Amino acid sequence: MPQDTKRINGPEVSKSYLVHIKANQNKTFEDRLQEAFSKDGKRKDGRLPQESRKYYVKIGVVSTAKGSAYVELGNTKAIVSVFDPREIPKQSKFSGLGELYCDFKFSPFASAQRKNPQTDARERSLATALTSALNPSVCRHLFPNLQIDVFANVLEDDGSALAVVITAAGLALGDACIPMFDIVIATSAGVLGNRIIVDPTAEEESLCIDGHTEVNHGMVMLAKLPTLDQVTEIRQYGYMDTDTVWKSCMQLNEACGNLVPIVQQVLATKVKNRLQEIALQCDEEDEGEEVKKTDDAENDNEDS
Repeated sequence: MPQDTKRINGPEVSKSYLVHIKANQNKTFEDRLQEAFSKDGKRKDGRLPQESRKYYVKIGVVSTAKGSAYVELGNTKAIVSVFDPREIPKQSKFSGLGELYCDFKFSPFASAQRKNPQTDARERSLATALTSALNPSVCRHLFPNLQIDVFANVLEDDGSALAVVITAAGLALGDACIPMFDIVIATSAGVLGNRIIVDPTAEEESLCIDGHTEVNHGMVMLAKLPTLDQVTEIRQYGYMDTDTVWKSCMQLNEACGNLVPIVQQVLATKVKNRLQEIALQCDEEDEGEEVKKTDDAENDNEDS
């Protein structure tokens, strides 16, 4: 194509390439570990290892979807949309159980490591984990041969992205009035030696994954149905012994219990607001009928 000579073909202000080099590239694992954890055992943001970041939850944020939810956990932000059941595409056999189609995406600006906008193996793996976590919570026998679409998008990834998306998906399914046995929630933890770090940030996740010098290192994610007290999905990667995995699951089970009141309050507020809307609509209809009856009575008197 011919070059456009009427405009500047480069940035007016340029920055040194050193700005885009990762800060941790020249740091050793021990230096990164000392920066992430203080001597008293607290993390960089002041949290104890068993403390989680604060949640911000809102449902009904996508007007074109049947149900939707937006969840913030610290700097990790995710939005999930759920659409009406539809026939399973390219399905020649009858299926007695409905299906969930889950799509998991990272926005191109979600993290510094995100470079390729195309779907990669990590997103496909996380979509599979999301489907496994949601399947036991949905009454799939009530919509045979139909499919529910669940689309998740991570706007910013600062750790625990899968757990945030699973919690948001459970809220979105509830907002869409999809029949469910129970709401599904999830939390994650990082393991680094004898440390079990609940709700790790992206930096802490990197340390847990790169901690090859430690005997135990890796990540554990647990999704459960709190009312039924049943676990729907456990995802673990890294190297750790059985006792460490068990201790991590116990910590995550406690963290899920702390998340339950938040989810219940959001859903209860949604139902309360909906009931108020229905009551107002009924009152308006009653007032309209009374006005109509009054007008009809006045017309009858004038005719007589």
